[in-house]
Amino acid sequence: MKNTIITLILVAFATITNAQNYFKAKVLESESNEALIGATLLLKGTNNGVSTDVNGLATLNNIPNGKQTIVITFIGYEDEKLILNFPIETAKLHTVLLSTSDTEMDEIIIEATRGNRTVANLPTRTEVLTEEIDEAASMEASKIAHLITHSTGIQVQTTAAGSNGAVVRIQGLNGRYTQMLKDGFPLYGGFSGSLDILQIPPLDLRQVEYIKGPGSTFYGGGAISGVINLLTKKADKDETLLHINLSHIGARDFNAFTSKKFGKWGFTNLASMHLHIPYDANEDGFSDIAQVSKFNFNPKLFYNPNQKTSLYFGATISKENRKGGSMDKIKNLNTSSSYFLDEQESSRITSQFSAKYKLSKKNTITLKNSVSSFYRYINIDENILGTSTTFGGNQLNSFTELNFNINKETQNINIGFNSLSDIFSEKHYLSNQLRNQEYNTLGLYINHLWDISDKLAVESGLRADKVDASAFQSKNDGQNFVLPKISALYKLTPELSVRLGGGMGYRMPTLFNEEAEAYGYRNVKAVDFNSLVAEESYGSNIDFKYQSTFGLDNVLLSLNQMFFYNVIDNPITLNDNINNLFYEQLYDSLFSKGFESQIKLTVGKFTWFLGYTYTDAYLEGEDKHSLTLTPKHSIKGDLLFVVEDKWRIGWDYDYKSGQFLNNGKITESLFTTGVIVERTIDNFVIFLNAENFTDVRQSNAGSVLNNGSPQFAEVWAPLDGYFFNAGLKIKL
Repeated sequence: MKNTIITLILVAFATITNAQNYFKAKVLESESNEALIGATLLLKGTNNGVSTDVNGLATLNNIPNGKQTIVITFIGYEDEKLILNFPIETAKLHTVLLSTSDTEMDEIIIEATRGNRTVANLPTRTEVLTEEIDEAASMEASKIAHLITHSTGIQVQTTAAGSNGAVVRIQGLNGRYTQMLKDGFPLYGGFSGSLDILQIPPLDLRQVEYIKGPGSTFYGGGAISGVINLLTKKADKDETLLHINLSHIGARDFNAFTSKKFGKWGFTNLASMHLHIPYDANEDGFSDIAQVSKFNFNPKLFYNPNQKTSLYFGATISKENRKGGSMDKIKNLNTSSSYFLDEQESSRITSQFSAKYKLSKKNTITLKNSVSSFYRYINIDENILGTSTTFGGNQLNSFTELNFNINKETQNINIGFNSLSDIFSEKHYLSNQLRNQEYNTLGLYINHLWDISDKLAVESGLRADKVDASAFQSKNDGQNFVLPKISALYKLTPELSVRLGGGMGYRMPTLFNEEAEAYGYRNVKAVDFNSLVAEESYGSNIDFKYQSTFGLDNVLLSLNQMFFYNVIDNPITLNDNINNLFYEQLYDSLFSKGFESQIKLTVGKFTWFLGYTYTDAYLEGEDKHSLTLTPKHSIKGDLLFVVEDKWRIGWDYDYKSGQFLNNGKITESLFTTGVIVERTIDNFVIFLNAENFTDVRQSNAGSVLNNGSPQFAEVWAPLDGYFFNAGLKIKL
């Protein structure tokens, strides 16, 4: 009897204990920190669930002891899974942040526009990549070059064969006309421009935004051909990702991303290491891929003291060394033969700060600041010609912006002020003629977005800039620019819409262009503001979009047809006069016009994408000259098969027609293709990627060397040929 009583007491105690387990949570929208009403909390494997109230609060009761999984869901948002070991501190209130789902591209919030509108309701033509990021990380774990070229009309152009530097070209225009951002902060170009896209690993990216055409209202005169905004992950959930990649041509990548949320605080960090041995694809004794060692460290701290305030602190610390040219010299082998060696080292320290405060439910004020210090040293040893070139210095940049965002029921108004400082100091011991330069820009802007009706939305903007600049014994007394823009969206039917837009821009003369990069800045004279003024531009585009599911759950068809027209007046070029290189203003006009056609079809587990671009880019004055390294016809696309949490198999292809070279000749056309296979097993992803397996490379059409000296300015085809890589991704 005594044992029976004891047993009954123990059972009753266990029952009471289990009944006492509960989970209290507050569910918020990750971007705005606003409460989500009607979100569901479900104990996995049971029917035990509850919904959040008007304050986003909910309590899930009757949770058994042991390890349990709680799933939080809300329509239009990504599911959140919490694995907890009960009993826990039941008095604790858990804050759960849900992010918008990426399943419908048209519903993704665009942050580059400041107004945080969805793609479907934005008059400015905008493209977004989300799901492609993970795939691109498997193809190129150390840089974003492959990722950002996924969009039609965008080309990554190699600037120098020795160092493998590269820039991003949009709609046929040179890389200097493209504005790149990361989390809305400018990725400073200038001396670092050809290395920026090579130094950013994609592991911590959550979204890539493309705005093609003039984007100067928010970002200043440099956004002539377009804007690319890279958005990183936030600390809205606990996550640890590891990425290991190896390639048969000598690449080794080790990347780690960590995200941690604890109360009002959050923390993320990306640590990456990229090592690459020199690789000679055609065995001519010259490196087609430079020897590289690169390290990145990107910590970020988030703090949300209340529902109205959000703070963000970030930093970037990076260091890179690259060495290209003669293989024996790179390997430090004793050689009496002629050689060429391009050595570069660079380092960057950047700070970022952002404070956002909600003045009311819909109105916000945001303060941003970033400071960047970038050092780079170039040493080109060319004993073939008996010459040696050294160039280097420090580039100091700062950016500050104050933005007021006013939201009304049918209108959004952005009013802002920003300042930009760019100071380059050449090191004394590297040059007899210091090519220092300094730019200070003050800008005011206003942008108005008005939903006139359910079918019609209009966006208009105006920016005013004042730029003071100076360079080696010349000074610009201050140029003023007024930059208007306007765009409109009209929905002809729920499936068919048309966008029309146009705007103006400018770009100040600078020492740092891809033409000078090709020479390692050897014999390049400083900018002369007594004879050079800013390049000024205007551009327009019209875009038609059709999207339909045809009433089917597993089918989505999207068609895009865009026409573009860009003009740059008074373009600046680098003139070569018997090895005396200087910038010259051409009082002609540079034109870039053409169209882009895109189709994307999803049927069940298959997605097919095809994009075609026609580009007619030329300089017109007394004579008409086609722009070099700009294919008139280009095709890119891919076919993707996905079984969620199991398989991802992709095939991509890229075609470029012949390109004009500086000598007037036209290159042969190019077709490259690749395949990627990923297998997911629990928290592990194994991937195998084969790129350019048809082995298309420039050396197949002739030597990259000219009298032993690389043709830096004429790199028009892949240098490395085919390669395959494999690796492992781990999610902890």
